[in-house]
Amino acid sequence: MVTSLQFSPRIIAMLLAGLLILAVSAPASADVFTVKEDDGNKVTVEARLIGEGQGVMALERTDGRIEAIPQDQILQRVPGHDPTPISCAEMLERLTERFGKDKFRGHSDSTYVIGLVLAEPLPKQYDAKATAMLKKAAKFMTLVEKVFLDFVDDLKIEIVKPRYPLVLLIFETDDDFIKFTAEQTGGRGLSAQNILGYYSVLTNHLVIRMSECHTFETPLHEAIHQQVYNRGILQRLSPSPAWFNEGIATGFEGTGEKINSGPLKLNTRYARGAMRARTVNWDEVVANDRAFRGDVLAGEAYAHAWSIHWFLATRYRKQYIEYLQLLSQKQPLQRDDSQTRVDDFERIFGKRVGKLQSEFPQAIEIAAKKQKVSLDTPKPPGYMLRQINLAEVEMTAGRVNNGAMQAEGRMRNLSLLRPMSFYVTVETDAGTYADWYLPNVAPQKEMPLAKQFAQKQMQNAPGGPSQTFVVKVRAAVADSDTALQWQRGQLPAPVYRE
Repeated sequence: MVTSLQFSPRIIAMLLAGLLILAVSAPASADVFTVKEDDGNKVTVEARLIGEGQGVMALERTDGRIEAIPQDQILQRVPGHDPTPISCAEMLERLTERFGKDKFRGHSDSTYVIGLVLAEPLPKQYDAKATAMLKKAAKFMTLVEKVFLDFVDDLKIEIVKPRYPLVLLIFETDDDFIKFTAEQTGGRGLSAQNILGYYSVLTNHLVIRMSECHTFETPLHEAIHQQVYNRGILQRLSPSPAWFNEGIATGFEGTGEKINSGPLKLNTRYARGAMRARTVNWDEVVANDRAFRGDVLAGEAYAHAWSIHWFLATRYRKQYIEYLQLLSQKQPLQRDDSQTRVDDFERIFGKRVGKLQSEFPQAIEIAAKKQKVSLDTPKPPGYMLRQINLAEVEMTAGRVNNGAMQAEGRMRNLSLLRPMSFYVTVETDAGTYADWYLPNVAPQKEMPLAKQFAQKQMQNAPGGPSQTFVVKVRAAVADSDTALQWQRGQLPAPVYRE
């Protein structure tokens, strides 16, 4: 997911709505600006002007951030030489100051800066684990770079080296990640609770939950976004379609230690999702990005993004490269309306969007046969496997003769650092639940969730037989105040919500 984070509600609303129009299509230049801040103070800013329009200037700072500043607050602009980007070491210093020495650990090399934002100060006995995790993340980022450059080389696309340090921020707990994400996005787009990680085109940072470092599936996806915008494939704040951004990123799959496919190979999960999609179609995702911004339609939109990108890159390769060259020339703050997007697409590929979608099923079936994979979706009834709040939970549940839900499973602590306390619940549509309290689970340790009936009553429970269930997990650092409350029996009581 690519997100534009918020600096000013008025400005970012214009950016998200695509209302800012490029007024001057000039190459980016390095200038010194005198800016009047909201409190009336004057500051001097060294930055590159990368775009302006409708009373706003987009300034790229020496650390790679883009600031959208109202033009009436810029008092003076003095042309100058390109400012020197900060080093990785300097970036690490700034992040340490931002989050505090007691709750931040970092690692840097010549290209990447990896930061770990802790929920609680880390005891010294866990420092080695933190260091190992940071180095593992840095190694993974380097692997992403290699695989991405192999893909680019295969298509013979010209690229550039990253100008700024590439930052990955890892939040230890979901609660801190959600809070940070909500603050940065201003509540726009997908809800923070449903975001596993994101790349911001404004801060140029990649931000993820630590639980995602178990498989690195989300970091891989977001790191591809970061590569796309820092290698000159696309320009930040340009009107590049969400389907292309997400399509190229969803094409890469990995296991954490290895990236085993690229955008030219079949991704069965997204292929199945595209074949099942009924609400959104290719015409809609090519014309606008609305489906990607809501929790309800995003699943189908991402499946279509993968399918369009895979189909064009494998079946219309020459036109795909031409289309990519067109996107790379789009300027920051430029506005493309729906008709322009459709016209660009159909002019280069030579067919209507709907016609291309009608060709997709046959193409995907042929590819599945060649790769000897099945597009069927066998799924055991009453089975759930998910990662949430630093836990991987595998649960099997089903109704017994009296209509009650019975559940059992296992849970793994996905923390790479320290012991955690967990409170796991299976909550049914009838308002009943079963729960498991695990006060101290070592990093990466798996614990059984013994079989029990979901017979405890939630507040506002509607009653009746149970048909469906959800798994929820609450987590806390094992010796934190919250964990100590749980030990005293003050567990959070589930509340039924329709």
